[in-house]
Amino acid sequence: MNVQRPLLGARATVSIFLIEPHKLVVEALRHVYAQDALLSVVGDTPAVDRSVLSLLRPDVIVLDLDALEVSIEEAINACESSSPQSRICVLSAQARPRIMQRALSAKAAAYVVKDTSPQMMIEIVHSVAHGDYYADPRLAGAMLRRRTGRSSEPSELSSREFEIVRLIADGLSNREIGHRLSLSEKTVKNHVSHILAKLKVNARSGVAVYAVRNGIVS
Repeated sequence: MNVQRPLLGARATVSIFLIEPHKLVVEALRHVYAQDALLSVVGDTPAVDRSVLSLLRPDVIVLDLDALEVSIEEAINACESSSPQSRICVLSAQARPRIMQRALSAKAAAYVVKDTSPQMMIEIVHSVAHGDYYADPRLAGAMLRRRTGRSSEPSELSSREFEIVRLIADGLSNREIGHRLSLSEKTVKNHVSHILAKLKVNARSGVAVYAVRNGIVS
């Protein structure tokens, strides 16, 4: 175990704890996050250590799923119960929609595939630390395209809104969505506002996560 205590008073800094058994990956992640002065890796352990998490209570826990000796759900629950205020960012080489669904349904705030760029890794941690969510758009879009044929959705989305949700999950901008659906950018923006209100999320990044967690996709 390697633990570094965060500096007192540095509340603007996002504290990160790594749960990663491979030292090479630990050093790579430390190097990535060190590129941003507002990110600080405060420790790492090879597996979930409840006592350390309870002590440090980091803002973000980066949890590598690939070498877990317990289930995804058990690992996330252990992190959450040990440090309730921490946001959990799951890291995995598995680009599989069903694995992402399990992680997000277990209340992870993000699911990140390991081929994600270093800059995106930094942006995701900042986003998660400030209350947003992240689902890899390649996987989220695939899940939404495999939607079941239920006649009604928990969120009461219209068919047009659901179509826009799928395109948001695919990572398209309002302009790109408008071009795809032959709608004006202003019309798309209005649809997105209604979708956010219906799903009760604050940002586009939360749309796909909400859909996964609430059974809108299968």
